[in-house]
Amino acid sequence: MRLMSWLLDELGKLQLLRTEAPVLYWLVLFVIAAVLAGMTLHLIWTLWTALSAPEPPQGRWEESSRRDLAGEAEALAAEGRYLDAAHRLMLASFRALAERSVIELRPDRPNRWIRGALRRSSLGEGLALEMGALIEQTERHWFGDRRNEPAIYERWRSTFARLCTADAK
Repeated sequence: MRLMSWLLDELGKLQLLRTEAPVLYWLVLFVIAAVLAGMTLHLIWTLWTALSAPEPPQGRWEESSRRDLAGEAEALAAEGRYLDAAHRLMLASFRALAERSVIELRPDRPNRWIRGALRRSSLGEGLALEMGALIEQTERHWFGDRRNEPAIYERWRSTFARLCTADAK
């Protein structure tokens, strides 16, 4: 409230400058107008630059999403990085499910949503429940204790093989 009353007082004094010091008054008015014009030009330039920029190439996303995640998982498991390998197979499973239109894969959807979508999907109930449990276990290890056990990779490998041979409708 004090700031507003101070600002109004100063603006009132600006009117006094018009009669007492007209050169200073017009100088202040010119500076205010120049700042406003500069801000307007900057806004116009920024919008023009953003709207005239070329669209990003689509190929980069498709190339990165077409990685051989199952092959990467195999290589990671051979190095003894079982949790990383299990995570890659989980992502490969998500992609396989999305390509078959079993789930809608979007970056803003958490794994909890994917587990719910699996339960409601046309995927066999046993496979859906197994995948849901594996997703939860992988998430717990990935974000929690980072336990690197071969069993979780083997379970994902078995589940991914079943998913690839399953007749998901």
